[in-house]
Amino acid sequence: MKIRAIAALLYIIISATTLAQGRIKISGYVRDADGNPIELVNIRVKNSLNGSMSNDKGFYALHVAAGDSLTLVYSCLGYNKAERIIPKADRDMRLNVQMNSTSLNLGDITITAIRKQTTTMETLDANRIRLLPDPAGGSIESLVVTYAGVSSSNELSSQYSVRGGSYDENIVYVNGIEVFRPLLIRSGQQEGLSFINPELTESVSFSAGGFEARYGDKMSSVLDINYKKPKSLEGSASLSFLGASAYVGSSIGKLTQITGIRYKTNQSLLNTMDTDAEFNPSFVDLQSYITYQITPTLDVNFLGNVSINNYKFTPFTRETSFGTTSMIKKFKVYFDGREQDKFETLFGAMVIKKRLTEQTELGLQASAFSSKEEETYDISGEYWLNDLGEENNTGDDASSALEVGTYHEHARNKLNSNIITIGHYGESKLKNNTLKWGVNVQLEKIKDRINEWEKRDSAGYSLPYTGSEVSLITNLYSNNKLESSRTSGYLQDNFKFRTKHGLFTLVAGIRGSYWSFNKEFIFSPRASIGFIPNFNQDLTFRFASGIYYQSPFYKEMRVTKQDE
Repeated sequence: MKIRAIAALLYIIISATTLAQGRIKISGYVRDADGNPIELVNIRVKNSLNGSMSNDKGFYALHVAAGDSLTLVYSCLGYNKAERIIPKADRDMRLNVQMNSTSLNLGDITITAIRKQTTTMETLDANRIRLLPDPAGGSIESLVVTYAGVSSSNELSSQYSVRGGSYDENIVYVNGIEVFRPLLIRSGQQEGLSFINPELTESVSFSAGGFEARYGDKMSSVLDINYKKPKSLEGSASLSFLGASAYVGSSIGKLTQITGIRYKTNQSLLNTMDTDAEFNPSFVDLQSYITYQITPTLDVNFLGNVSINNYKFTPFTRETSFGTTSMIKKFKVYFDGREQDKFETLFGAMVIKKRLTEQTELGLQASAFSSKEEETYDISGEYWLNDLGEENNTGDDASSALEVGTYHEHARNKLNSNIITIGHYGESKLKNNTLKWGVNVQLEKIKDRINEWEKRDSAGYSLPYTGSEVSLITNLYSNNKLESSRTSGYLQDNFKFRTKHGLFTLVAGIRGSYWSFNKEFIFSPRASIGFIPNFNQDLTFRFASGIYYQSPFYKEMRVTKQDE
């Protein structure tokens, strides 16, 4: 048995040696005309399936059977095919090859792809808003509220709540610039148009939590909007009972522009409310996005917005019935006076972008927001509470009255806010990493004057009743001025790597901000990871975590002090 085993081992060694002597190795480098290595070049023996491929350094190695002659074929997309004839392949050899680039003129093609979402930012289709019944005037926000975790309690408002958070906890970016909304305006019938013009919108991204460090210090969500750059003349117009809109876009040489105007009125909707009144809301918005390419690597962008919102309200009567079939009550109010609100906002932003290389881009951005807001009303009312039971139902308000009273509401509120932001951002792409960084300085100047009071009278007595003087049930007065600055910065890395199990995407970053008003520094680390497994490319697993802290803005700091 031992002799047979030794004989078999010797036979295997002799056979392997003989087989190795029958094959040779051909290796070398593939470079272009400038001497740069070419990756992914296909090298094969002509008229056979034997082949190899060059690596990122242009190196290749190929084992072929020893013989008289053979031909190697070198092919790569973007380069002319090359062939090398070896007259006698009887030993290992080094063969370097140079390939010349080529260009082909292709016709127009359309590429459609499905994007794999590996981060917490979700892409929304802005064209879907045309299919949504939206009394707010066709806003992007009406599309956002269709997603899980997002809700809105008022169909006349463009505000939304994410995961039960406040409406002030959502941040909105347009072309990388944070946009603001009026502070005094009340949600609902007094509210005008959303800042975002859907006709100008090219892409929409939304995150309901766990967003990246490059986005600001809000608690709930981020909505990232990019306006489009027209390639030719385009435009559209629409008209409805709720308003009208139109836009025009063009491209002339290095200059592109897209401008839109919108008009909105809720009069037809408000006239169906319980209050018999004269409603006269008028909301107008003009917006323009202009780009100019100074050089092939230097761009200048400008975004401007003018918004004028007027709301006029003259109430007459309001009637509400309640109770059971045997105890019917009617509450009726007779009004006198009117409400008139006016909100004017101006916004302008300029961005200068410089591409240092194909992998690195730097930018400077500056924006200014100015808002002048007025809320005025003097409305008095006389209310009657009547019993409409069978024994009291005479049709006369006076004979069936259970309670009669009057009230008077007064307000003269004015708020002026000016916000100036200057910042820098950058992006650099490495092999598997994408580094992003930025820093912003924001200057805020707020002037707020509030003068509100309400007087109530019931059964001939002013409430609250003191017996010696006429008192107001509520009275609010303030005259505040606030000037402060905020400084913020971020640094994050987007790292992609592939393993035998699938594709991983790691986004990690840090964010810091400082507010001069409370002299507080906020540190916010954030990270998310996405995984697409090889066994099913339609599956995506995502996990995100971080520390999110929101500094209050002016309206969030206003606290009504109760008299003791």
